Amino acid sequence: MLQYVVKRLLSTIPVLLGISLLLFFMLRMLPGDPAQVLAGQMASPEDIKLIRHQLGLDRPIFLQYGLFLGRLVRFDLGRSARTQNPVIKEVWSRLPNTVLLAVAAITLACLFGIPAGIISASRPNTWIDYLFTSMALFGISMPVFWLGLMLMVIFSVILHWLPAGGTGSWKHIILPSLNLLSHEASSPPRLNPS
Repeated sequence: MLQYVVKRLLSTIPVLLGISLLLFFMLRMLPGDPAQVLAGQMASPEDIKLIRHQLGLDRPIFLQYGLFLGRLVRFDLGRSARTQNPVIKEVWSRLPNTVLLAVAAITLACLFGIPAGIISASRPNTWIDYLFTSMALFGISMPVFWLGLMLMVIFSVILHWLPAGGTGSWKHIILPSLNLLSHEASSPPRLNPS
């Protein structure tokens, strides 16, 4: 078993390298100059050249990728252009809320999705089956941003039951969890009675 796990972990290395290579070069192909954006509209060419040198954008592209991988291995993701804090610090500061949101959404998906799937499978081609299947398909096909806005409008603006944003209590996690739940839950599985 240990040999299998090690083999699977080692097989992910080429996949991760391929993804990083693809993302790195896709970002380089985007229009615009990152140094110009960071320097601002009124920056002089010397300022832009200095920023390009500080970021290593004046080096050959494959050297940039090698340096990127080296920093990535050390968890050095650079500094945020907005806050000037290390990016890894920004990520770690948001990780607890992200984990809380993911756990809440998965818990809701299991609490509602598994019973709905069992009930739907035990009563195929009935109105209950069609109801649960329709609800699941509605949730999956709904764009996340639109459903999130509609949940905020209904439960925060109109009914005043839940806060529209922020953190601090269990009420703050309900709307984002419901929004994620609609995309985690798939249509109820239908068992083939035979």
